Amino acid sequence: MIYQPRNYSINCKGNLINLQHPQVMGILNITPDSFFDGGKFTEENTILERVRQLVTDGAKIIDIGGASSRPGAALVTESEEEARLIPAIELISKHFPDLILSVDTWRADLAEKAIRKGANIINDISAGQFDKKCLKR
Repeated sequence: MIYQPRNYSINCKGNLINLQHPQVMGILNITPDSFFDGGKFTEENTILERVRQLVTDGAKIIDIGGASSRPGAALVTESEEEARLIPAIELISKHFPDLILSVDTWRADLAEKAIRKGANIINDISAGQFDKKCLKR
């Protein structure tokens, strides 16, 4: 027997999100070495333009990445990743207060700071394997 949940909605920012159907998550890489977009979105105006376009295209969630996970990418320090992520979270939250923000990080301390600054979801690409504290918080 396959388990099928009865409720397909989650509460995020006081809004119910129906997950019975796929939701669009837009990707915003704010890294200078992104393999996807080549680091085009590192300044305030380009970040806002990109978010505006993603929302226009149907994104309900924006996933912000501050450290490249491409093969061969240099590991950035936590302070460098934080310096990229936190201002972007604050900027986007100010201009798009109803938007759901996801943060792509595997660092537990940074994830906690991101949530305090307005992020709603943590997207840990390591599933808690790189920083064991991520799953405990």
